[in-house]
Amino acid sequence: MTPEGRRRLLMGRLAGVLFLTSSGLMLIALPLSPEDASIPGTIAVAASGVGVGCFAMFAPWDTWPRAASLVLVPPAFTLIALGNLYAGREHTYGVFFVVAFVWIGLAHGPWTSLAAAPLAIVAYLVPFFFLAGDVETGVSSVAVTIPACVMVGEVLSWGSSRLARTEEELRQERETAQGLKELADMKTAFMSAVSHELRTPITICRGHLEVLEPAADRAEIDETVALVLDELGRMGRLVDDITIAVRGDDPSFLRKEPVRIDALTARVARKVQPFLNGRLRVQPVPPDAHLEADPDRLEQALVNLLQNAAVHTPEGTAVELRVSQARKAWLFEVEDRGQGLARGREDEAFERFVHGPTSQGSGLGLAVVRSIARGHGGEAGVDNHPGEGATFWILIPR
Repeated sequence: MTPEGRRRLLMGRLAGVLFLTSSGLMLIALPLSPEDASIPGTIAVAASGVGVGCFAMFAPWDTWPRAASLVLVPPAFTLIALGNLYAGREHTYGVFFVVAFVWIGLAHGPWTSLAAAPLAIVAYLVPFFFLAGDVETGVSSVAVTIPACVMVGEVLSWGSSRLARTEEELRQERETAQGLKELADMKTAFMSAVSHELRTPITICRGHLEVLEPAADRAEIDETVALVLDELGRMGRLVDDITIAVRGDDPSFLRKEPVRIDALTARVARKVQPFLNGRLRVQPVPPDAHLEADPDRLEQALVNLLQNAAVHTPEGTAVELRVSQARKAWLFEVEDRGQGLARGREDEAFERFVHGPTSQGSGLGLAVVRSIARGHGGEAGVDNHPGEGATFWILIPR
């Protein structure tokens, strides 16, 4: 429920409490009624007040517009007028009007009390024309009482509106501060993860270079150089992945061109052959199927999905790559028969530096996939079946 909805519900229930309390006071005061009071009439007014109060207590004000509770104002003034009419000569006209205008001021915006004033004047004056008494006194009384009630209602309304604006500004400031804190935490976590991922190859390079003797033979030097070059390549790939994960969802980062889908899937199949060991099954694609995309980035995204499938599926289990037409888009799917993801971790799998239980990678593979998909105006996700496998997909607009 929104804060505004809670406030509407609170004001509606407050109206219900006021109706029920006023009706109860009328019934309690019956033994003190003057001789000309109408007991049946007063009981009927109190019963009507109880009915309206129960409605106000249980109505779903949070789902209705704020102005909906104004429907309670005419019954309130009508019951006040009837209560004064049946109460006889000795009654106080203004008390319940003050209560009504206090509620109007708390529940509604500025000028609402002023708009309700004509109805209140009528409700105030009508009993004077049916009871023995001085009508002129009633007129002079209404000239003081109703303006005072309107003033109270408007002051409360303006104060409540100002308070509501202040609370909304404070809420927005708290949300901004929370967002900045979360951003700072994400930045810290990101830098920590990057440092950790880069530290490993740097440490390996440094360790091998430090133990390399000046008089080392050619074979040992060649082995060390090969290892250092391999680790430098690993760092380069990591930096590329970080760049894509951060900037890949920016369309200006991509170089789009017409891409034949059958040629794309063939290149991907050749590239992943070494680590899938013949387990990949590629569904045929019509030779005329094509789309506008960055071929290198899209190929990288599909390779990442297939590498992820290779890591998380048992040896000898088939992995399927298929492409189909969705509504105004091409759907690329990689289906495996592994254990799937833990339930509830589907979105977390696409976060940066999130590792699966059997993965030794950087934790950027799926983050890169989603970033590339969004850069193309599409999306990436997973249809997860825990214990049975998962189907990771990329949706690229045609």
